[in-house]
Amino acid sequence: MIRIALDNYFLQTLATVLGMSFTMIAVALGIMYLFETGLPLPAPVIFLVFAIGFIMGSVFFERRGAEHPWSLVGGAVASMGITFIVMSVVGGILFLANGGLNTMPMDTVLYSLSACMIVSMITLNFASYKLQYI
Repeated sequence: MIRIALDNYFLQTLATVLGMSFTMIAVALGIMYLFETGLPLPAPVIFLVFAIGFIMGSVFFERRGAEHPWSLVGGAVASMGITFIVMSVVGGILFLANGGLNTMPMDTVLYSLSACMIVSMITLNFASYKLQYI
């Protein structure tokens, strides 16, 4: 059995950046899937994801001190974003499962992975800088 210890800071960062990169690629492929075939999930499931995100977002903004109507607006906006990301990731997984990656040249896949890794590292760096002051 192979066991990988993520006690090393460099390995933790690399694993986090790779996870973020593959999620970004899944979102991009999911958007392609959305335009090619339509919605990847049934409408009731999409509405359920929106409802759960709306509740969580509204409570989050209310706890952070937003006034009553604005916490609902913030929850709705956050829920739309969460719903879009979930639909895109599911669409990206379906795109990969249906052999959609075979239609793309390997150069494009490697360029997109490299670009997503760079963007993920920049995002992680800014997020960790901002989170140390919270």
